[in-house]
Amino acid sequence: MDIVAEIGAEHLDALAEGDLRPLRRWLTARLCRPGGLAVEDLDVLAALSTWDPAQVELPRLRWAIERALAVAAPLPGAAPVLLIYFEALFAEYWEQAWDIEPALEHMRFVSERWSRLTAHGQPVDAAVAGVMLQAIELLGARMVCYDAGYAGSLATWSELAGRVAERAERMLDETAGCAQSPLLKFVTDQACSDVRYYRALSRAARAVHDHFTAGEGEVSDAVAALRAAEESQPDGIERSELRAHRYALEALAASAEKPWLRVEHGQIVYLYPFGLFEEVTGDGTWTGAPPSVHLPQELISAARREALDWNLAGCSIREHPRAGMSDDLTLSDVWKGDDPHARQYRGMTITLPDLEIRDVDRPDAEPQTFTVELRLSELGNHFLRIAGQLSRATPPQVYAAMVRVAPESGNLAQLGVPLRMVETSLSDPRWHRLSDFADRVISDLTGQLARATARQVRCSGRPGMYHVLLSVGRAALVSPSTGAVEPVRTAAELLSAFGAQPLCNPVRDGMSAVAEWLRYPVDAAWLPVVDVPSFGGDLLMSSCNTTLMMTPGIPDYMMRARAETAEFVASLDGMFAGWQGQLASYHQVVLEQLAEMTTRLDRPRAGLDPAAVSSAAHRRDVEELTGLQGRLEALQLRMHGFVMSSRTVLMFLTAPSLVTSPAIRVTIDRLLLAARFGELRGEFEDMVDKVADRAGALVEASMRRQQEWAIVAARAAREREERELRLRLAREEAAARQRAERERINRRRIDILLGVVAAIGLSGVMQLIQAGYDLRTFWALLLALAVLGIAVLVGYLLHWLHRDQQGPAADPVAGPVDGDDGATGQIASG
Repeated sequence: MDIVAEIGAEHLDALAEGDLRPLRRWLTARLCRPGGLAVEDLDVLAALSTWDPAQVELPRLRWAIERALAVAAPLPGAAPVLLIYFEALFAEYWEQAWDIEPALEHMRFVSERWSRLTAHGQPVDAAVAGVMLQAIELLGARMVCYDAGYAGSLATWSELAGRVAERAERMLDETAGCAQSPLLKFVTDQACSDVRYYRALSRAARAVHDHFTAGEGEVSDAVAALRAAEESQPDGIERSELRAHRYALEALAASAEKPWLRVEHGQIVYLYPFGLFEEVTGDGTWTGAPPSVHLPQELISAARREALDWNLAGCSIREHPRAGMSDDLTLSDVWKGDDPHARQYRGMTITLPDLEIRDVDRPDAEPQTFTVELRLSELGNHFLRIAGQLSRATPPQVYAAMVRVAPESGNLAQLGVPLRMVETSLSDPRWHRLSDFADRVISDLTGQLARATARQVRCSGRPGMYHVLLSVGRAALVSPSTGAVEPVRTAAELLSAFGAQPLCNPVRDGMSAVAEWLRYPVDAAWLPVVDVPSFGGDLLMSSCNTTLMMTPGIPDYMMRARAETAEFVASLDGMFAGWQGQLASYHQVVLEQLAEMTTRLDRPRAGLDPAAVSSAAHRRDVEELTGLQGRLEALQLRMHGFVMSSRTVLMFLTAPSLVTSPAIRVTIDRLLLAARFGELRGEFEDMVDKVADRAGALVEASMRRQQEWAIVAARAAREREERELRLRLAREEAAARQRAERERINRRRIDILLGVVAAIGLSGVMQLIQAGYDLRTFWALLLALAVLGIAVLVGYLLHWLHRDQQGPAADPVAGPVDGDDGATGQIASG
């Protein structure tokens, strides 16, 4: 039975809709058998669509891939299905991620392992599986093709799209000798679609490129090709992409006869702001040096001492001839304000070797060099500054230069032109993107500062925290038909020119179509123009991540101060990021302490009896809670110091003493307004209030619980003292009664003894009387009775006399004890 034939319409239709579950169930039934592939290994393979090395380690994933291929190879029809499952997982990854390098690495590993199995003769469906492997490789070629689009390189994009179409055609030719099946038909239909798609895409990219270089692009033919390819596709991702390409080309066709803008001379500056903060440990303390509210100043002092010995992005500052360090920011005198507290915008600069960036469309041309400076500010607005020149830049080239800053930009190493520093060897680092280089520099700087200061210095930023500053010195309008050049003299002429779209809009996240900038809005009434003191015809425009300056009528040295203000305002994102990172560190510790305090406070929730209050466990809880409260109070004080320092900086940023020129002060204020400075400040204040409130609530809860415990402990101590008093009085009463009883018994015995003695004495007297007077029976009896009576009388008299001396009997019951007012009963004693 042909197992491949079992892959029916229900599996492939779901696969076409992006649902991999039916295909996965099929693979589970075929591969996950005794001695086969473990279910958990098949689960690991699903990570190919969202691979994150923090969740699935690379060796584990690769072992699962190799094991799955080995199990599927000898099973009829299983290997082709497994390979198309891999292709679908890689396609899912591409839909979600812009960094295709991990997926390409996995593709190469699958191809290499399958080639090894084929060499050993294990696969039973080598021909069909080979077609499926070509489908995976075709997907990789499509990824690389679109990387050129993300880099804004139209000529390379067109060339790579043509190669994808040719590869798909070769794949179709090789399927001719394979047995037909639903799975093979599904793959060949997809390949046919790729041929139509990428042929049209190649013509579209070439048409845009030729229009702005040779002036003879076949725009109308490209639009027709895109429309035909679009209509051949079912509704889905591919059709939506072709529609977006067509819209862009139609916008170009509508303006094909208009003169287009060319930047004759200008400067482009890439800024990567970042913040630095000190991480708070779990117990609310710091390791190493004592905490400081002046962290930026201390970090800069350490950098001035040790930066020459650092290695940043693989470059030794001391050894490289193009690297160096400056003790200041090399700013114009406009920043030397007259602040009464001697505060200024100052810091230090670390200069790295120039960065070489080659044109993807002209890899053999002379590379463009960009200066690299790492600027550290005492205010905390640190940034990496990468600056280069623009010369005779067409709109597509301006767009490519603008999007180069973003992490979504194309992988230049994959396109054959990786970034590198000048005067470095082949073994020195290369980078895929400008953002990768910036991340490496900032990361290395953070580590060096942490070692130099013995602090847990951390960097706060995000991949999208960047800013592009474009200064246009000269511009011109180029006729597409004659090539005639007309200078642009005013900002109004620039804004109304066709091709000004990339200059007037922010850098987008990713890329939607060929020359998508053709559809950017350029309505002057809605553009973010900043109204600042300037000359007629000048322009200052600021968006969320770009700033455009055009000052054709003033010298370059006058532009410097305005450019510095724009860079200063753009770098404040890094300062706020650092502050938010510091507050987040405080907040995390507060949450941990909150959990610990909740455990402490909930422990005696059942109530505290006197025995519990006096126990060693309770005393230990009190000591731990007291220590926790002390740490929280120290944390709160340090946080208040940090907040006060930050608010002082915020006040200085809006103070007139920041700069010497009132006009520059107005420019800064307007740029701050455009950069939503007020909103950022409000978010910071809100975060401060939330973290401070939580810390204060913890301290108050600790103090309140300790007061409750103190009241309970005092009451328990009072009750304990009262019980001890009762016990002591009761013991004294019992002892007194015992003594009284013993005395009574002793006295009784003495009384009896005295009566006996008296009787004996009287008896002797009576005997003498009887003998002397010769008394007989009657009188003898009378004498005896008299003796007995006298003895009884004497005993009674003695008993009566002793009773009078003893006094009234003691009250055997002690008075009650009032626990509320502290009064105790009294015991009467004789």
